[in-house]
Amino acid sequence: MVILHGKDTRRIVRALFNVASLGVWGGVAQAQQPTAGDFIAEADYCSFTGLCGNGGQSQVTTTHLGVDPCYLAQNAMRPCTSADMQALQPHGVDPNLVGTWALPLRGGLWVLSIDAKGNYAFHSEAQDGVPSHAGSFAAANGAWAMKAKTGHAFAGGGNYLYQAPGIFIATTQQGAVSWLRPALAQTAMHCPVKPQKAANPASLDAHLIGTWQLPVKGGNWVWEIAGDGSYTFHSEATDGAPYHAGIFTASTNQWTLTATSGIPFYTDNGQYLYQTPNILMLRGKLGGAAWIRRCNP
Repeated sequence: MVILHGKDTRRIVRALFNVASLGVWGGVAQAQQPTAGDFIAEADYCSFTGLCGNGGQSQVTTTHLGVDPCYLAQNAMRPCTSADMQALQPHGVDPNLVGTWALPLRGGLWVLSIDAKGNYAFHSEAQDGVPSHAGSFAAANGAWAMKAKTGHAFAGGGNYLYQAPGIFIATTQQGAVSWLRPALAQTAMHCPVKPQKAANPASLDAHLIGTWQLPVKGGNWVWEIAGDGSYTFHSEATDGAPYHAGIFTASTNQWTLTATSGIPFYTDNGQYLYQTPNILMLRGKLGGAAWIRRCNP
């Protein structure tokens, strides 16, 4: 689009990215088909806490989206392979990432602080028992790496995409997650979400129904998705991005868009991840981005 482009403890983290949902890539054996969020959540919970395998009942597996390795400009939400990860050796700290970041969960925030000297500290305010840890951090040229020196033993790395002005999308072998600046994270976490019903659930994920905004320089892009599968897009920024409207589908983490007015015949498609409670990550023809649900007054 001009989308140019997106229980508790384990369930939070499982539905985290549910992250119900950042949810993302991998699988957990359940009676029901697991959500994308179940996947990344379980993997991230494993990485951050060392408590892996859904309480010992199952193991997380990882799937890949079949795109060129680690090319963040086009694949902001695709995990790297082991070989890709080993080749990433970032040095220094991207100044855009310095400061405090937060990940909104249903029970509170996960908080990550990064300083310019290459130090980081992580703690949870979500009352989920996830242990704190701190250590070294590096990020440059689209690659990041961190290793704990105190607290829970954690080491990881992958790709990242800084989405100005306040979103940091990080990928690992397990999936992707959007970290937000604290004010934005508080907004996302406390935005009430009314249950929605799609006219055709087979073609529209009800989690996506509503109004979404993408912070850009000078304002926001605004995208409204209706329960009948129609959409409208407009820009509140001074960037001249054209209005368009049409038909939108989203199911099993794949989305499509076809404009019928504004930019007739414009189409786009790709993968999506719904990160509970109010973040939508999308990857399309022109790259990836994280959208934030707009709260109604």
